[in-house]
Amino acid sequence: MFRIKNEAEKATVYLYGTIGSDFWSSEESNTAKNFAKELDGLKGKPVDIRIDSLGGDVYEGFAIASAIQRYKGETTAHIDGIAASAASYIAMMADKVVMSSFAQLMIHDAWTYAQGNAQELADVVAQLAALDSTIAGIISSRSGMELADVKKAMDEETWYTADEALELGLADEKVATEKRVADALDRTLMGRFKHAPADAIEKSHSVDTVARSEEGFVLLGNHVYRKE
Repeated sequence: MFRIKNEAEKATVYLYGTIGSDFWSSEESNTAKNFAKELDGLKGKPVDIRIDSLGGDVYEGFAIASAIQRYKGETTAHIDGIAASAASYIAMMADKVVMSSFAQLMIHDAWTYAQGNAQELADVVAQLAALDSTIAGIISSRSGMELADVKKAMDEETWYTADEALELGLADEKVATEKRVADALDRTLMGRFKHAPADAIEKSHSVDTVARSEEGFVLLGNHVYRKE
């Protein structure tokens, strides 16, 4: 279930897990009813909506998207890991979409299980086609993509990196992974292995993760070992 961090100047909503009810785990559920109630309770305060979801129920997705669209305050969707299926068009309803450099966004056609006679199955096909058109319209209107291109991408189940999403207008900003992450790792290693040569430590985040030193040390991944 989503959670909200309500601070003085800004609120953060974590939309992690399944869109709608999750059969296997109630903790993974994010229902439109609860989401809309909590969002409306923030009374126009700027909101960061942090998303990591593989999607879920298309109609629950529509309702959550509507709640974001009608919200009076500024909304920013942050795709932390993945925004797939229903989560993709939920993200795009925010005023701004920000993706982590390693995040992904996926769009595809709606799908369902069905049984019945020929007419009943034909009705299901027509309903799915209508849903696909609605979703494609949302994505097209919120991005720089032509409607026909969106429909084609949905038919093919297309996954977008942050750079690709930026190019197509599916996202507005990419948050790069900063080098300071690797620098912090170096400082940790330096503290653990004060006897290790500096040039070996400096290679802890290099592309070549197996480096040997003539002074009797070997670097494997992010660990420095003394050679016997």
